[in-house]
Amino acid sequence: MPASEAVDSQLLQLAIEQSPDAVVLCGPDDRILYWSPGAQALFGHAPQEARGQRWCELVVPDNLHQRELGSRDTAHGDAVLRAALRRHRNGHLIYVDAVTRTVRHADGSVHCHVVSSRDVTTPTVERDARLLEDRYRDLLEWVPDAIVVANEIGRIVLFNAQSEAMFGGPRAQMLGQPIESLLPERYGQAHVQHRLRFHEQPQVRRMGAGLELFGLRTDGREFPVEISLSPLVVDGRRFVISAIRDISQQKRAEQELQEKNAALELAHQAKDRFLATMSHELRTPLNAVLGFTGILLMKLPGPLTAEQERQLGIVKSSGQHLLSLINDLLDLARIQSGALSLAGEELDIGALMSHVASILQPQAERKQLALGLELPPHPVMRQLDRRAMQQVLLNLANNAIKFTAQGSVTLQLQERGAAVSIHVIDTGVGIAEDDLPKLFRSFTQVGDPRRRPEGTGLGLHLSARLVELMGGRIEVNSRVGEGSRFSVHLGEAVGN
Repeated sequence: MPASEAVDSQLLQLAIEQSPDAVVLCGPDDRILYWSPGAQALFGHAPQEARGQRWCELVVPDNLHQRELGSRDTAHGDAVLRAALRRHRNGHLIYVDAVTRTVRHADGSVHCHVVSSRDVTTPTVERDARLLEDRYRDLLEWVPDAIVVANEIGRIVLFNAQSEAMFGGPRAQMLGQPIESLLPERYGQAHVQHRLRFHEQPQVRRMGAGLELFGLRTDGREFPVEISLSPLVVDGRRFVISAIRDISQQKRAEQELQEKNAALELAHQAKDRFLATMSHELRTPLNAVLGFTGILLMKLPGPLTAEQERQLGIVKSSGQHLLSLINDLLDLARIQSGALSLAGEELDIGALMSHVASILQPQAERKQLALGLELPPHPVMRQLDRRAMQQVLLNLANNAIKFTAQGSVTLQLQERGAAVSIHVIDTGVGIAEDDLPKLFRSFTQVGDPRRRPEGTGLGLHLSARLVELMGGRIEVNSRVGEGSRFSVHLGEAVGN
């Protein structure tokens, strides 16, 4: 080779290597043959990483491969692309002005492609910022949320006053920065991929739905945020509007609520432990009192005077009532904690009602009340918890007898299809209309004559909860002076 040609070749090599533009030489198959220092500076890949790879696969976004290759095939001279999208080694997108010259053999076949690229990210972002500022800044400046608009490569092109206040960075400093600069570093790469997918399928949606997101202030402090994304197209260019809301107060309130719930749960557990302990500690001496009282009333130790027998009867009645209250409290605590499980069995409801009537018959006779029982001619069988159903019937029928001075109490069973209704009907004093909604509350004092003299209100409340657990409901119909009817409906509702 003549010396002049060698010098020319060296100068050409030096010119390419010192060129501020990225110069890349690709074979006909698009594989990279030469990668200049300018290409490494622009795209981030070292020559040894780039050589042998396909140009499009290395630096062109996936959805633009066909456009890139097609521009070469259809160009009569150099293929020129203005503000073309390219992918940096770190995953970020940049804008370049690119010129591709195809070098051909004498027969017209492709020898190679020379691609020269110049970074135009900054002027393109500045142009986008001017476009958005002119059209939307006045509209978005004073909205209550922070509004950040990014272009299709994720650079900030609009930053309203609320954004400045929220992130602590002046508008001039933030314009042109990657949108990822507003997020903690741990979100960086993942957010780039999410952003690219959003551009492929843009739609209004929340960012990171179901996840905890944090923003990053310029002083390095993080804060919880909610972000809503919306696509925007202006003059054929695509943007993403991010509406960002600081939810620090909401998160603090949620944390306080969680702490209070935890404290309530601890208190609830302490209450359950107390009730269990109380049951054991009270039942043992109470059963002893009831046992010895029973022995005395049976006159096994010797005869009693009428006054002694009356007083022992009061002791026994009070002890039984106290034991009933303890049992009610424990059952109610188990229901509220979800610890009470009902065991369903094939139960003859009529037979159970007959059993309850036999238990309460002596009490009705002492008050000279007629205790009636109205049952269908055939057995009525349902899957129910025997103990719970008996407790409900005893509570309702016992109340009816207790608060009926004269007349009758009737237990009635009806079956219509899949539905069953149990009615406890009395001729007592009735209940005032204003007090009806209060009957099934726990520990309430109401003005109706049906409440227990002790004022606990537990029996009806517990009965209602047990019926609910069995998939039913209790209904009350009553008028003052005309008596009352308590109805337990199981299955489908039955008309009265």
